[in-house]
Amino acid sequence: MDGAGLSDREQRALSAIEAELRADRALDRMLRSGRPSRRAVWTAVWAAATVALFVAAAVRVSEPLLWGCAAAWALTVATALPAAVQWVHRRRRLRPRPPG
Repeated sequence: MDGAGLSDREQRALSAIEAELRADRALDRMLRSGRPSRRAVWTAVWAAATVALFVAAAVRVSEPLLWGCAAAWALTVATALPAAVQWVHRRRRLRPRPPG
């Protein structure tokens, strides 16, 4: 790294951020394991199935394939939604509140 290091104010801010991140046990567990969660794997599987069924339905112009695509899409959303909600809650909790 070229130039001077972090200022005292920047170092304190970085330390505060690191402390907040260390306090999040779920994030710590996920980062230490080094592998995606079971929910993430299933979300990826359903998303791939959705794309494959959509392409097949478009090529063959098949109504049953289109309904299969819709079902796979519903499963993709149902699998991904809890993780998305957790992510939003975590972002709101970490975001600094405006003064006043």
